[in-house]
Amino acid sequence: MSKLRPISPQPLKPRSPTGGSLTDSRSGERLRVQPLRPTWTQASPRPLSTRLRTKEPRSRRCLDFDIETRAKGFGDPQWVPQEVTVIAWSWSDSEHVFHATLLDGANHMLSAFREAYDEADTVTGHNVIRFDLPVLNSDYLRHGYPSLGPKRVQDTIRIVKTKGFKKGQDNLSTLVANPVQKMPLNWQEWQDAYDEADWGTVIERCVSDVRGHKLLRAEMLRRGWLKPAVAWSP
Repeated sequence: MSKLRPISPQPLKPRSPTGGSLTDSRSGERLRVQPLRPTWTQASPRPLSTRLRTKEPRSRRCLDFDIETRAKGFGDPQWVPQEVTVIAWSWSDSEHVFHATLLDGANHMLSAFREAYDEADTVTGHNVIRFDLPVLNSDYLRHGYPSLGPKRVQDTIRIVKTKGFKKGQDNLSTLVANPVQKMPLNWQEWQDAYDEADWGTVIERCVSDVRGHKLLRAEMLRRGWLKPAVAWSP
């Protein structure tokens, strides 16, 4: 009985990374081999292969807003019902301030702001967690809209712990020398403002509050006064 000889595997030829050609053993056809592309290089920290990404990531957007209201309906000792009359809003990365009023129709006013609210990752304003957001949500429900959705909120009334520190937007703006101060209106001036046919003074007050708040928030962030945004849910 003859001895079996061990079979020595044929050494594989390394494949050239610069390209070349191979022969299909079944057909004898010469196949062109394309050089491999790296998926990452030190010169470019972003992967060159992005098959799993369908679109570029969207930058996070912050919406600054304010509302004006007036008393409506039956008032009880605990709470006077509020009706939203003007909404003003602006993206933190833009100088333009949008506004809509009840004179345009409640549906137009609420739907215009809702589109921006739903697009925002974070909303900001002064005392919005306690006042603006709940009052707005009440109007959405009264007019047959779904409730506002959960949102990250940075409220500029929420600052580091203090005692005896006045946190109104007017006081804070004066303290940091904000060039856009809160527009003061006394009781009679409010009455006169709503007697105007176009509510021009009311609109000016709301829009200026947003402009001033954007500058105030930026300065408070610079000084390290503000607490981080929190999750808000109706």
